[in-house]
Parts: sequence; structure tokens; C-alpha cells
Amino acid sequence: MNYITHSLGGVAAGFAVISATGISDPVQQTTVVTGAVLGSLFLDIDHRQSWIGHKAPIAAEVASGLFKHRGFLHTPVFILLIWILLSAGIPIWFGGSPQLHLAILFKQGFVPGMLSHLILDTLNIQGIMWLWPISKKRQHILPIRTGSLGEVAVCAVLSAVLLGQYNIFF
Repeated sequence: MNYITHSLGGVAAGFAVISATGISDPVQQTTVVTGAVLGSLFLDIDHRQSWIGHKAPIAAEVASGLFKHRGFLHTPVFILLIWILLSAGIPIWFGGSPQLHLAILFKQGFVPGMLSHLILDTLNIQGIMWLWPISKKRQHILPIRTGSLGEVAVCAVLSAVLLGQYNIFF
């Protein structure tokens, strides 16, 4: 999937978090959705030509050198690792500062955003390794190719759901 599809998935994940938690403050909502969109794009740091790879080329160079695209960084284990690191790191980095609460909200969006990335990549014919490290077999549920008409349909459905459910475009 391309960055537009993943971004829409991130927006959907962010709004799901907002709905589930009842966050009503616009700044807090924006922080959650920003975290979710960035989380939805972050996993493609292992691909130099990705949107995030162009925005952070040194990190993409390192990540793509260390990890195969749709390898370890595209697993639930990696998401769990990031959640643990952020849960431990945020209080250390922001402890006592007024930004601590916003950093926690950002994490509450970032992790579901990453999960939305895995879900959307499961629609792609290449799939992802949901059961890694138990199995290195990639699972997919639809044969959609990146940039295909199928992906355009996924974007349209995500847009329609966001428009209908959250009326975000108005």
C-alpha cells in the first residue's frame, strides 16, 4: 500500500482511539491523530523509496540496510517492542514537563497507527508475517497490489468511512 492509503488508515486508527477513550479536547485529538498517521507511515522506514524514507533518508538507509522490507519491522512483535520502548521512554524523556500528557497521547495514536499499517499490508498480495518468529510465512487476505485499482478502492472505502463516521472533510 502507498502512503496515502496508510495515512487514511492512520486517521481511522486515530479516530478509533478518540472514540474509545472519549477524548474531546481538540489539541489532544490532534495529538492522537498525528501520532496515528505517523505510526501508520513509520513501518515503511525499511524501504528507501517510501514516503518516510524520503523524509528521513539516513534512518531509511540504516533501517533498509538492517532489515528486509516487510520483514521484522512489519510484525506485531516489532509493534510490541515499540510500545514497550515508548512506555518506558516517554516518562523519562518528558517526566515532569507539561508535554508529558501530550507525549502519552501521541503514543496512544502511534501504536494503533502502526497496527493499521499491518492490517492494510495484509490486504496486499505480499502480506506480512503475523506469526513471526513462530512462522516466517507471510499472510495476506486479498491480492491487492500497491498502486492498483484495488488499492484505489481501499482508499475510497476508507475515505467514505471517515467521511460518513466522523465527517472529517467538512
